[in-house]
Amino acid sequence: MARKRPSQHSADQFALFVAKIRDTLDGEAGAKFDEAVSKLVRSNTDRQWALGKSPVGAGRFQPALPEKPEFDQIEREARETADSRNTLLLWIGRLVFNWSNNESLLVYVLMLLLGTDERSAAVVFATLNTTRARLGLVHRLMLLKVRDPAVQRALAAVIDRFNEAGRVRNDLLHAMYSVNERGEITHTQAMRFAEKRGHFSFGDRQPVDEERLAELKRVADELISLNRDLWDLLPRLRTAVEQATASDG
Repeated sequence: MARKRPSQHSADQFALFVAKIRDTLDGEAGAKFDEAVSKLVRSNTDRQWALGKSPVGAGRFQPALPEKPEFDQIEREARETADSRNTLLLWIGRLVFNWSNNESLLVYVLMLLLGTDERSAAVVFATLNTTRARLGLVHRLMLLKVRDPAVQRALAAVIDRFNEAGRVRNDLLHAMYSVNERGEITHTQAMRFAEKRGHFSFGDRQPVDEERLAELKRVADELISLNRDLWDLLPRLRTAVEQATASDG
C-alpha cells in the first residue's frame, strides 16, 4: 500500500500549531519545549540555506550589498596610476592575440590528422567549443594516425605547452578584477566555484604583482615561440600521417 504524501502547511499554520502545544505546557516542560523548537528551526533553516533553498520566513532576510565605489575619486587618482594599469592590459592583450593565432593553427593539425580539407576541419574545430576538447581530439588522433616517434613527441609537447599557457590565459580572461582607491588593479578572482574537502568557495583570489606580471610576459612570449614551432611541425606531421596511411594500405 502506497504511503500518503505528507500534507503541506504554511508558515502561519505551523506557528499556530506550535503555539497551541506551548499553551498546554508549564514550567520546566515549557522551557524545554521552547529550546527544542528553537534548535529545530535553526537546524532546518541552516540546512535549507545549504541546499540553496529559501527557508520559511526568508523574505525577511536582507542580504548585505557591497558599498558603491567612489567612482569620481577613483578616476581622479587613476590618472597617476595609468602607466602600471596600461602595462598589465597591454600584456593581457598580447597574450590573447598570440593565443588566438596559435589556436587557429589547430585547424590545420586536425585537417592533416583527419585526412580532410580545411573547411571540414574548421567545422570540427568550431563544433568542439573548448580548447581542452580540441587538444583532446588532437591527442587521440595522433595516437591513431602518427607512427613516427619524433613527430609524436613534438606534437605531444605542443599540447603540453598549450595546456600550460591556457591555465594562465583562463586565470586572466575568466576573472573579475579588484581595483583599489587609486585605480590600481590589485587582484583577480576566478569566476568559478572550487570544492575542497566538501567545502565550497567562490573563486581563487590572486594578487596582481610583479611576479604575476612576469609570468604573463613569459607566457605571451612563449606563445610566439609556440607559433613558430607549430608552423615548422605541420610539414613533418603531414609526412608522418602520409607514411602511416601508406603502411596501412
